[in-house]
Amino acid sequence: MTEQVVTRELRDGVAIWHMNLPHLRNPLSSELKAAFAEGIADFAKDGEQRVLVITGRDGAFCAGGDLRTMDSTPGTVATRQRMQVSHAFVRGFARVEKPIIMAVNGAAVGAGASLAMLGDVVIASESAYFAAGFPRVGVLPDLGLLWTLPRAIGLIRAKDFVLSNRTYKAREALEIGMISRVLPDEGFLDQVVELAASIARGPAVSLGMSKLLMDLGLDDTLDAYLLREEMAQAVVFGTEDFREGTLAFREKRKPAFRGR
Repeated sequence: MTEQVVTRELRDGVAIWHMNLPHLRNPLSSELKAAFAEGIADFAKDGEQRVLVITGRDGAFCAGGDLRTMDSTPGTVATRQRMQVSHAFVRGFARVEKPIIMAVNGAAVGAGASLAMLGDVVIASESAYFAAGFPRVGVLPDLGLLWTLPRAIGLIRAKDFVLSNRTYKAREALEIGMISRVLPDEGFLDQVVELAASIARGPAVSLGMSKLLMDLGLDDTLDAYLLREEMAQAVVFGTEDFREGTLAFREKRKPAFRGR
């Protein structure tokens, strides 16, 4: 991974990625997109990394796309190519069978808001805020925001967020369902990692399948969903973690899941 734009660490099964251009408020540059695409592939195949936390350095999450590198008249082909680079990591985030937590510790504007909504769990600090940003520069939202946001907060509220382009502080974002928790600024990341570590100690296969079933189920009929559930449950019942979980229940102790 490109170290100058993203730094990584591993704590208790939790991979932590820090977007690392705080003096620019961590713009979603081409280098950052490439780092995400490379990193999510590593995360997916590394059994030691069970949960991913993405945050920004020094009180900034992501203030949007890198306008310094955007030509005002890029042309149709170049624009599509740029979007395809972005969509590579978006698909990676969506498909990985492990939880992703967005730890929003400051501005999440434009592509930063889109990035936040790619999380399975989105947690904000008290000082964090969200804004669409895109209308200000004459483009439409990217990174799937027009798909993820209505599913999170409903169509009417999503339209309000995008069309009004107003700023939503963390507490209001919590009220409308954009995020699941607001935590104090002091010790924010440590609290998020503590939550992530508790998830990492869980049964990885069933948690990963739960993530995928919920994501896919939003567009399924009930019959189609139930068929997926049957197949997923058949897999989970064959795992070591299922055997450990039932044994621990009978022995009245905490299970020691191994992620397989």
